[in-house]
Amino acid sequence: MIELADIRSRVVTLLQDTSYTRWTKTELNNYIHDSLLDLVRTIRLPTAEKSLTINSTTYLLSLPTNLMDISGGSIDGRELPIVTTSEMKSLASQGRLPTVIKDGEYSITEIFGNPIWSKIEDWTTSTGTPQALVIDQKSSSTIRVWPIPTTETTIKLTGTLRPPRMSDEVPYTFLDNSDPYDPVTRYIQNSLNGWTSTDLLLDDFGRNLTFDSTVQSLTESTDTFLVIPTDYITSCDIDYVWVDALTFGAVERAYLKEHDLRNVEKSEYFKNKKLAITVDAHRTEPIHPASITGGVNLNRFIVRR
Repeated sequence: MIELADIRSRVVTLLQDTSYTRWTKTELNNYIHDSLLDLVRTIRLPTAEKSLTINSTTYLLSLPTNLMDISGGSIDGRELPIVTTSEMKSLASQGRLPTVIKDGEYSITEIFGNPIWSKIEDWTTSTGTPQALVIDQKSSSTIRVWPIPTTETTIKLTGTLRPPRMSDEVPYTFLDNSDPYDPVTRYIQNSLNGWTSTDLLLDDFGRNLTFDSTVQSLTESTDTFLVIPTDYITSCDIDYVWVDALTFGAVERAYLKEHDLRNVEKSEYFKNKKLAITVDAHRTEPIHPASITGGVNLNRFIVRR
């Protein structure tokens, strides 16, 4: 688990801008998030799951918001293969698309004579027990369950976790529900660049608010306003060993903001350092049988003749 404040402290030290004069805290948070996306896109980790209900009318599924791609799916522990739309069209046109006649039982469509004049079932409307997930690309916004399920069931989708944007800044707006019959959206007036959790905040109603980072709330005398959890995320689910990849990636983007050739060269320098670490993460983080050696796994990779 990597903390946003730790990454940013490293970034401002390298940029020699600990007072957030040239780069604002919001900018640096965005650069760190972009760097995190770079790393996750490369190593496709960590993974996450999302369970959805499917039935005869709900078989076109939207990509879950917590996933950035789809790598698998299962129903009651039965894994479903992933195929592309073009593969399905090709099999359907050749009459080689398997159709389900009983639960989990296949039959091959027999085509006699000229396939053009043969009766071929429209694969997009066929029904039965789900046997595959059809997508155009790993990050497709729509996942088709094929064939259309005849009964309601739950499908578990697996993919790469979409990292939420980290931010340790108090949201610019918050809901003032001190009057439950008339909740009002309030605004923070003072600048949050370089702001710390011990500073007082002034809202547009003229009240001084204190932010509690532990319970994520704004307090003024007897009134307490909770911050939306998604607006205040201070860590990411990446092991601390890869903190340099996020740091160098953020510094690379920060220097690209400058038009001085010297800073562009600095950006390229930190980009190369980031890429070296990212390649290492891509090589070592994914697990497959040959990547785990020693101990009980050692004998699995010894060839005896």
